[in-house]
Amino acid sequence: MPLSLHALSTSEVLADVTASLAILGSSASVRRALIAAHLRAACEGEGTRNGQGVFTGRLTDMIEGDLGGLLGSAEARPLAKQVLEALEKAGDLWRSPGGYWHSTPARAVSLPGGLSFLLGVIPHGGFVAAGAFRYATGRLNQTVVHGFDDWLGRTEPIGAWMAKALKKYRPGLQPAGISADHLEIYAPDQASRQFRSRWINPQELELSGVALRLCRAQAKPTSLYDRPYYLGEFERTGNELSLRRAVAVEHEHARRFRFAYDEALGASRTLEFKHADDMVQVTLARDLPVEEGRVLALGWQHEGVSPPSVYRMVFPVQAVPFVAHALGRLGISLKGATS
Repeated sequence: MPLSLHALSTSEVLADVTASLAILGSSASVRRALIAAHLRAACEGEGTRNGQGVFTGRLTDMIEGDLGGLLGSAEARPLAKQVLEALEKAGDLWRSPGGYWHSTPARAVSLPGGLSFLLGVIPHGGFVAAGAFRYATGRLNQTVVHGFDDWLGRTEPIGAWMAKALKKYRPGLQPAGISADHLEIYAPDQASRQFRSRWINPQELELSGVALRLCRAQAKPTSLYDRPYYLGEFERTGNELSLRRAVAVEHEHARRFRFAYDEALGASRTLEFKHADDMVQVTLARDLPVEEGRVLALGWQHEGVSPPSVYRMVFPVQAVPFVAHALGRLGISLKGATS
């Protein structure tokens, strides 16, 4: 029989690879899944053989050289860096000093209902890939299982956390006796009634029986990204609001306090997501605590320009239960629409 060759188009090659690797989702999801599979294979193969791992530049060169024809040479390298960052954040790969990447043991990160995303060196089969991660229902053999809350970083329910945090900070309150004009005050109760920002100017604050309010220095003259935060007691004299006593708050605690005040003041957030082509889009403020913010690794930022105060995120539908669980810990609920 004579040997015959058939040239495959890029779309045909992508279709074959997508089917063989059980990749689901949009073209953006497929590109990330291909890169992630390539990175894991390189770290497990070359990195294990040489015992040192694989250098960042070597990995991005490999992605550009091996997948540039499928993904576009201009996109391959920056996309590889994004996927590496997501895999590191999730613990799928780890980076040693000097920028060398290594594979990790097989683990499953599971919700109580049994849905898991998989990390580390997993034999092929028994899962689907969507974006940079692999998802499975039910338990895989010889795989260590971690609870999703433990992976995020286990914390108390937001109300219980707030009670303990206030008990910790309250003894540190110090007399201030200054005008509050230089501050922004977190008032989600007033914002939800007035359909406005949750941070308000002191002139607009209603002293409605809330003993302590979270506040921060205004963006000018301080840095927008490194502002000091306080818990403060306020009082009004005539038309002027004064900061009577205050205590400085750790930056990460300030993030969690926002959601604790949302719940305590009956102003918990609801986010709307848009569902299309096995993908979900959602816009959320850049104020998630570190623990819950870890779930963002399962998705990626939407292409295009976004305001600096928000993330416009895209997630595979397989990731949505994890996103909903993480945000639910902060009292955030999701509602969806299909396009």
